[in-house]
Amino acid sequence: MIGHYTTGAERASDSGPVFNRHAFRGLGAHMADETEDNDDGSDEMLAKVTGGPPTSSPSGPPSGPPSGPPSGPPGSSGSRAMFGGNTSQPSGPPPSTAPSAPSGAQSMSTGSSVVVEAGQEKIEAVKRTVDGDEKVELAQLREENESLKKSMAAAVDVIQEVENPVMPPIVGEGYVVPGEVVGLFATLGRQLQKGGLTHGTAGSFSLLSTTSPGLVHITRQGAALALMNEGDLITGRLGDAAPNRASEDWQIHSVGLAIASLEHEGRGACVHVAAPYTTAMSMEKDRYALVPTDFEGRSTFGRATIVDVQYNDMEGYLVEITEALKQTGNKLFVARGHGLYALGADLLEAWGNAAAFEHSMRVLYYSELADL
Repeated sequence: MIGHYTTGAERASDSGPVFNRHAFRGLGAHMADETEDNDDGSDEMLAKVTGGPPTSSPSGPPSGPPSGPPSGPPGSSGSRAMFGGNTSQPSGPPPSTAPSAPSGAQSMSTGSSVVVEAGQEKIEAVKRTVDGDEKVELAQLREENESLKKSMAAAVDVIQEVENPVMPPIVGEGYVVPGEVVGLFATLGRQLQKGGLTHGTAGSFSLLSTTSPGLVHITRQGAALALMNEGDLITGRLGDAAPNRASEDWQIHSVGLAIASLEHEGRGACVHVAAPYTTAMSMEKDRYALVPTDFEGRSTFGRATIVDVQYNDMEGYLVEITEALKQTGNKLFVARGHGLYALGADLLEAWGNAAAFEHSMRVLYYSELADL
C-alpha cells in the first residue's frame, strides 16, 4: 500500500505508513526493462511501409490560420481539373431525329416478326384442322344418333310384338271376338303374373262384349294366364248356363258383370286374382272386413266385406256378394281365403282396382306386424 509522504520533521509517534522513495524508483526501473523486452518490431514495420522513419506528432498547434479563402467559387476549373478535365456540355440544340437501332438489332426484330407470323399461321392451320375434325365428328355422331333411334324403334316394335302378340280373331256361332280383344286378355294375363297378383292357373277374368250386347268373354278353366292365346278364351251369354270348359266362377262373373254394366252404361269387366296379402289378411277368423289404413285405400274403397266361400249354396253366396259389393261402391269384394274379385268398365280398370287394394292390404299387413 502506498501511504502518504513523510519527512523527518514529523513525529516518530505517527502511526501512518512511510513513503519509501527507493522502493518506488526500483519499481519504475523494472517496468522500463520489461517494456524494452516486449518490443515486437512494430516501429521497423511502420518505417518500411511509409518509406521512412516514423515521424512524431507535431509538437504544438499550427502557427497561424490558413492563408485565405479559395480563389474561385465552387465548381470552378480547379475542381474540374481535379476530377478529370473539362466536363461542360455543348450548348447547341438537341438532335431533330430519333436515334436508330443498330443494324444487328434491326435484323433481330425482323427475324422475330417472321417467327411470330409463322407461329400464327401454324395456329390458324391447326384451328382449321380441328374445326374440320369437329364437323366430321359431329356429323358422325348425328348419324350414330339416327341409327340408334332407328334401332330403339325397332327394339320397341319387337318388345311390343312379344308383350302384345297379334292374336287371330275367334269366330263362333253367331259372334266374332276381334283379335284386339284376344290380345288384351293375353296382355293382362302377363301383367297380372308380373305384378304377383296371379300365379300359374289361379285366377280368371271376363269382359262384356262392346259389339254384341250380353255376350261374355271369359278365360277357360285351368288356363295359364301368363301364356294365354286364342284357345284359352271362351264365350257365353250373360244369364245363360256356363259354356263348355268355363270356370266354376261363371255365375260370380255373371253377377259382377251385370252390376258393372249398370255402373258403366253397358260396359263391364271382372277380374279374380289370388292376391297374397289380401288372401292372408282375410283368413283371420275374427276379421269380417278389411279396412285400409292408407289414405288412397281408405278414400277409394272404404270398407271391404269378407264373404265366406259357399259354392255348395251358390244362391246365398251370390246374395252376400251383391251386398259386399255395395260396401266398396261396387268396386270389389273379398272371398275369405280365395283372393278378391274386382270390377271395372274394362279389364284395365278392374285390374287397377285389384292392384290398388292389394297394395293397401300390404300396407295394412306391415303396419299390424309393426304394431303401429
